[in-house]
Amino acid sequence: MVKGSAYLPSRYILFQVLILILIVAIPLHFYITSELENSRYRAEKELERYAQRVAHKIYLFSNSNEQVFYFPRSTIFKSAIYDAEGEPLFSLLEQAPVLSFANFEEQQGHYCLKFPLKPNIFDAQTLVIDKKISHARLFVNVLVILMVITLLVLFAILSIIRHSAEPYQQFNRYLENFIKDAMHEMKTPMGVILINLDGLSNLYQNNTMIMRARSALKNMIVVYEDLEFFVRNNRVEHPKERLDLSQFVRERIAFFDDLLRSKEITVTQKIEEGLMIHFSRLELSRIIDNTLSNAIKYSPSDTKIIVSLHEKEEQILLSIADQGRGIKDAGKVFERYYRGEKISGGFGIGLSIVKAICDKNRVTVEVLSSKEKGTSFIYYFKK
Repeated sequence: MVKGSAYLPSRYILFQVLILILIVAIPLHFYITSELENSRYRAEKELERYAQRVAHKIYLFSNSNEQVFYFPRSTIFKSAIYDAEGEPLFSLLEQAPVLSFANFEEQQGHYCLKFPLKPNIFDAQTLVIDKKISHARLFVNVLVILMVITLLVLFAILSIIRHSAEPYQQFNRYLENFIKDAMHEMKTPMGVILINLDGLSNLYQNNTMIMRARSALKNMIVVYEDLEFFVRNNRVEHPKERLDLSQFVRERIAFFDDLLRSKEITVTQKIEEGLMIHFSRLELSRIIDNTLSNAIKYSPSDTKIIVSLHEKEEQILLSIADQGRGIKDAGKVFERYYRGEKISGGFGIGLSIVKAICDKNRVTVEVLSSKEKGTSFIYYFKK
């Protein structure tokens, strides 16, 4: 069963992400453009104010009787004075600017201001003020805005997704309850039918019609148990216990006795005695029942199924081999809803359940198949 927002398709999530990008990118673009213009304007005014202070000191010195002029210095601004021919008279600039600009200009990562001077003692015609361009403040502001917008939009999207998913969640709960109730209602009549068929078998022994009915019912029971396991999986604990695997395998073979007899299939048992395993009884029955029922289903009449169970080193090997048609694509046999032949019925979930159980319990499974010769499923259980 699909839970919660898993109903929502990936395209919907992608659409929400694109909306998020647009919502964030558009205002950021206008903000950055506006902030860059404001930064340029503020820099120009700062340079003008500093240039006026430097020029004022030059004028004061020109009108004084002092012999030494201490050119103003700053950690933020660099300055220089030039004569009428554009030659530097004194410079604190880190790099020589190009003086062809009119008043204020950006040059190589610096803001440059060209300030005209009144007649002075140095015969300086132009004062140039320079300041490095720094966007650190803008970067911090953009980062903060980006985080705030992202959080707000993500909150909005999560809220939309939560509200959008609510109808699906309600439907999911309704569907789960319906399936549970339906399966509970199915279990009782199936048990009643099986008891009555057992009674009829005792009255009319070796009756072909009763035997076929019992085998068909047991096929239904296997499918029912697969569906029940599929619905309840990850919701119900399957406790492990110490099991006599040798005896357990014999019991599961006996369960399919009617089905085997109806198809005139014999089972050769090569079972080593007293092999114990720590495993869930329910999960182990799903592994053996699905493998056996598939072997019977895909085997022609009057053939043989070989069930082997033996210990090898630190593992217990369970092998179920049939003499059927073989599997066309053995690599897909554990995929959910995959069926070797549609005419054979089933939902294609049995072996996917088997693979899930094996992965959960670290059981290695090997499939060997040859066309028109048969298929072998080999399970490697840890002791």
